[in-house]
Amino acid sequence: MKNWLFVPFVILFLTACERTTYMTVGDEVMSVEAYENAAMAEQFIDLVLNNPEAATDLMHDDFRFRYMGKLPIYAQGDQVIKSSYNKDTYFSEFLEVVMKLVPDGIVLTPIDVIADTDSAAVVMVGDAEGKYGEYDNEYVFTYKFKDGKIIEVDEYNSDYLVAKNLYGNNLVPEKYSNQMLVEYIWHEKGSNYSQESFASLINTWNGMIDEMSCEMNGANILTPREENENFDFLWMIAWPSEEARDDCWFEWLNGNELEWNEAIEGVIEVNIDNAFLFDTEIGRFPKSWSESDNFIHSYFFCNYKEGADQNTLYDYRADLNAINTLSENHWYVLLDPTFVPDQESDFVWLDIWPDESSRNSDLEIWGSSDLPERAEESFACSNELQGITFDGYNIRS
Repeated sequence: MKNWLFVPFVILFLTACERTTYMTVGDEVMSVEAYENAAMAEQFIDLVLNNPEAATDLMHDDFRFRYMGKLPIYAQGDQVIKSSYNKDTYFSEFLEVVMKLVPDGIVLTPIDVIADTDSAAVVMVGDAEGKYGEYDNEYVFTYKFKDGKIIEVDEYNSDYLVAKNLYGNNLVPEKYSNQMLVEYIWHEKGSNYSQESFASLINTWNGMIDEMSCEMNGANILTPREENENFDFLWMIAWPSEEARDDCWFEWLNGNELEWNEAIEGVIEVNIDNAFLFDTEIGRFPKSWSESDNFIHSYFFCNYKEGADQNTLYDYRADLNAINTLSENHWYVLLDPTFVPDQESDFVWLDIWPDESSRNSDLEIWGSSDLPERAEESFACSNELQGITFDGYNIRS
């Protein structure tokens, strides 16, 4: 087992005059402030790992730590690194995550330090065994100082290595990758609509798509649980890219639209001007993928309340993902419109469940946490926190 070990690098020498305002570092001469900052920065991580009380003495009351990697939240499972940590949560939350990801400890060796009167940077190499393989990362820690204390620390490293050897390879079906776009097309039921006639139309549509060169990740029918004045149901199509979407629409409009309009006459009505394309960011993958063709969608169109921002949402998502008792098939997605909506939202949240029992169970778990209160304080969402819910079924995989 590796110990939480720190190997010192810089050896600093005083100049001859005890009270001089300069220090000699090898062949370099630096101010006392820069010297003190360099020494403090170099030893800080060692103290954090081995002597937290001494590390706390070096920290400003307004201390902030940030991990500067760009790991998607879904790739971090239930051990999500938040956007930032303060003097208390750096030890109680961030280091708790680190110790779970590197349970046998880590050896950190500084190889360079640079500093000036109000900042410093330490270059380090690590030696550790992650949960999913050897984890010998390389780091840069940058420091800011105020009143002789450390007020900010930012950590930079290879987040690819973090994802691969600390969190494991998160292999998922290609159609659920973050390259997916989703398009919602408004439809109304005609006077001749019936379940049988609509099922026949779906078969006709799939046959027409089979004869085309379309790249499509799938399609679903979404029916709102509450009556909507704009549509009776949504035809949702998932695309691998905007280019694939545009090519398919071009081929459809120039080859199949007339035939399709004849087939749907009296059964359903569609206006392709009401087709809305969204980019996606998957926020949490399910523990297992549902094999059912039926599902439930709940949408939340939200804006930040005063004092809230993207970091507030990120930390909310981190704590949601940390709940590992949610149902096996639950996952969620953030939607980003590729168009200018009539009413802009700061974010659009989509929850996905396979059935009503899973949804009710997860809402009960969510409701027993502090997340509803935090959501109420931070986000103003349409239909409050109830969401706009649709029943859906898959028509093309």
